[in-house]
Amino acid sequence: MLRNNFINNLLNLKDVFVKNIVNGDDFVEFHVETKKKSHVCPSCGSTTSKVHDYRTQKIKD
Repeated sequence: MLRNNFINNLLNLKDVFVKNIVNGDDFVEFHVETKKKSHVCPSCGSTTSKVHDYRTQKIKD
């Protein structure tokens, strides 16, 4: 837990949880997850907190 807080503070990440860090020869991968929150369904308008889809997104810097 302390390591996760340190990494979040170091990289200025807010509202995410660092799941894994992969160190390669010429790259570093941070696997993070956002916290689940309620959203309004665009079809019926009801509020739900169910997860419809998971996706992986690469961010290059």
